[in-house]
Amino acid sequence: MNTPHPLPVPSVHPTYARMLCLTLRAQGIDVNAVLLRAHMPPWSVLSTSEEPIDQASVNRLVAVALAASGKPWLGIEVGAAVQASAHGPLGYAVVTSRHLAQALQTVARFGALRFGSVRYGYQQGPGGAVVSLEEVVDLGGSREFVTCMVFATLLQVMEAVVGPQHQPSAVDFPFPEPPWRAELERIYRGTLRFGHAHLAVHLDDATLHLPCLTGDAQGHALAVAQCEQLARQAALGPLTQRVLDWLNDCEGAYPALPEVASRFGLSARTLMRHLQQEGSRYQALLDSARQQRAILYLHHSTLPIEQVAALLGFKDTSNFSRTFQRWFGQLPSDARRAARSGAAGASPPPAPAVS
Repeated sequence: MNTPHPLPVPSVHPTYARMLCLTLRAQGIDVNAVLLRAHMPPWSVLSTSEEPIDQASVNRLVAVALAASGKPWLGIEVGAAVQASAHGPLGYAVVTSRHLAQALQTVARFGALRFGSVRYGYQQGPGGAVVSLEEVVDLGGSREFVTCMVFATLLQVMEAVVGPQHQPSAVDFPFPEPPWRAELERIYRGTLRFGHAHLAVHLDDATLHLPCLTGDAQGHALAVAQCEQLARQAALGPLTQRVLDWLNDCEGAYPALPEVASRFGLSARTLMRHLQQEGSRYQALLDSARQQRAILYLHHSTLPIEQVAALLGFKDTSNFSRTFQRWFGQLPSDARRAARSGAAGASPPPAPAVS
């Protein structure tokens, strides 16, 4: 099994804070008041932010949200509302998996990209497997909320890929049996067990080998490659990240190495040495930026391929097509066609980086 890719600093993607806020809003709760009490930015900022949220901020937000809602089982409601597309490239990789086992292995492998405060595990054993969740940092008063949210999200994933009639055989929770057990029984029909060391979701072999209704081998490969890229970027050194951020903002005439070096007050040789020390190369970063933008245009615009090529700095379409095929093993037209017929409920993934 592949090794998970934890983020260097445990953090949470803002999508999940937004889903919590939307759940509160549906209950008539003033979201901005909740955010203010949690010492977080207002909804106008949070609603479009891509900045990861540290666990201390998450803990404050959860504490205020639980008090405002009066529902200690709030995590269940939030998790049940999270669709596959909310998980970004990870969600697309999951729903395009070949079977449920591969989908859950993908969650275990890349889950930290979206929720880095916990570590997912996937352990195969006689007759089945266990998907587990362990804390990377102390979740404190958020433990029940996060555990229930993750559990409800896993049930959502299973329903999306194999249908609602299939569920885990048993689930272990890392807290005593709550007085609101009935809320768990509303979404789950199997065996509930409490007081364990961590969340553990048990599945039998027959369930694990159910084929995914939205399986797509090519789409899965592209999404996994994007997850790999995000994992690499999460571990980038500070200069590498600054160079990549600048390249991601470029369009058309991408800068040569000397121009980049000058922007950061370095000689070309010094920039190359620093990037090498951080485990990267300028050409790899340039390829990554162009790949990301190529897929963005092909999947999310109707621009002619000739215009896409020009915006990416290619002098002619044939050169772009050859390069794109070298990157992804398919022509730009094939990538656009695949995106148009992509799995329902998931967003087509951006492109993977060339290492």
